[in-house]
Amino acid sequence: MLSAAMAAACTLSACAITPDLSAPAGTAAYEAFLDQCHEAHVCNGTYLVARSGEVVFAGAVGDAGGADRAPLAIDGVFDVGSISKQITAVAVLKLAEQGRLSVDDRVTQHLPDFPYAEVTIAQLLSHTSGIPDVLGDYAEEGLSSEGDQNAVVDGSGILRFLAEKARPAIAPSGSEYAYNNTGYMVLASLVESVSGRPFAAYLQDTLFTPLGMANTRLRTPANDEAIADRVWGFRPRPAGREAQDQIPRLYIRGAGGVYSTVEDLLLWQNALNRGLVRPDLWARATAPAVLTDGTTVPYGFGLSLKPDADGRTRISHGGHWRAFRSDLSYFPAEDLVVIQLTNNAEDDSVDENVSALRRIAEGGAPAPVLRRIEWDLFDRVETQDGEQVRAWFRSELNTSPRRYALSETELNALGYSYLNSGQDQPAALVFELTTIAFPESANAWDSLADAHEALGDNGAALEAVKMAVQLEPSSAAYADHLARLGRAADVTD
Repeated sequence: MLSAAMAAACTLSACAITPDLSAPAGTAAYEAFLDQCHEAHVCNGTYLVARSGEVVFAGAVGDAGGADRAPLAIDGVFDVGSISKQITAVAVLKLAEQGRLSVDDRVTQHLPDFPYAEVTIAQLLSHTSGIPDVLGDYAEEGLSSEGDQNAVVDGSGILRFLAEKARPAIAPSGSEYAYNNTGYMVLASLVESVSGRPFAAYLQDTLFTPLGMANTRLRTPANDEAIADRVWGFRPRPAGREAQDQIPRLYIRGAGGVYSTVEDLLLWQNALNRGLVRPDLWARATAPAVLTDGTTVPYGFGLSLKPDADGRTRISHGGHWRAFRSDLSYFPAEDLVVIQLTNNAEDDSVDENVSALRRIAEGGAPAPVLRRIEWDLFDRVETQDGEQVRAWFRSELNTSPRRYALSETELNALGYSYLNSGQDQPAALVFELTTIAFPESANAWDSLADAHEALGDNGAALEAVKMAVQLEPSSAAYADHLARLGRAADVTD
């Protein structure tokens, strides 16, 4: 998977070669694609494509997410989400290079309080440890109203939490693959324990600063307010934008939390390709994990090994935290890097756009990104009567190929934006259309019932909930809704 040149070892300083971000010739196709994607209310971020370590395209589209909607610049600093995991993995591998640990060590050799005695470091790195993923519960407990309202949750208590809760493993260690954020939080604690340094300081001094990654850092309580050129997360809605940045007082380390730029991530990828990690360890990191029954999974150490949509060999990792979606992909056969950092919570195109940008790099033409139907639906609900809107919507459903992307979640969100603002009739219309587009969705029918109930039409609400219960008879929530409406009907009668 690695060429001889890539496998050759380099010092950290030798790996740090600053890329030239000046716009090279031949960028029009990239710009046209990203502009079209942005106009479809999808792409909003910074994008970079490099071949043999040299930039062939770098550009930004959209805004930086703040209240002033300032245009994004190529040096915008984004939360890169789970791309952080490969950085954590390399931090562990650098300690292995120094002989301070082996990836095949049991975690308890270095963290005696870790409550899963059979788990190895390699299994944490490859998501095959079998430990429960408790990030959600850990964060909720730490941020709960019963706790100190000034306290931060920064991952430092993850070992204590695991020991106190003593939850059983979800599988024997090494027997199954299950993506696990908790495992990478434990790895951050492992790096701290073995190195004797705070995790953020270790990353900064061992990796980011020597590699020239001047705009990269782990977000911590100490630097949260001082991240220069910071990009903010948002969720675009037809009826108005919503902020969706970080959860106050929550800091994720190991599993996420790194802020960076496309330029710095190219420095990072180039360093990996030039031998940042010792060849034998890097070969292990980029090999599929082997389960105890001998089967393999397409994941190494903080690296996904799944091919792209066109079947091209790809070493990558994506990120998704709050409104931030990201991807760092390397295609070894083509020696091509594709990087995307976005801050639009509705952007579900990142993985598809890896292939789109790669196709452009190879002289191809990707398909345009479809516009979401809820944006034009909103305009029509505001300006047309119900029958006109219904006729237009049904026509679009029957158009082949489709001209719009359909998302039940986003149609549902539009309906509730109307309902929550007291516009019950438009809400009912949107929910009705959602049931037409997604007739097998119990949630769509239950939402329609909410709108009918708000309109005072309990009979129509009752019929809609009956459909929800019929589609999901095991749902206690729908059964309770049906019972409540039934009682209301009895009182009315």
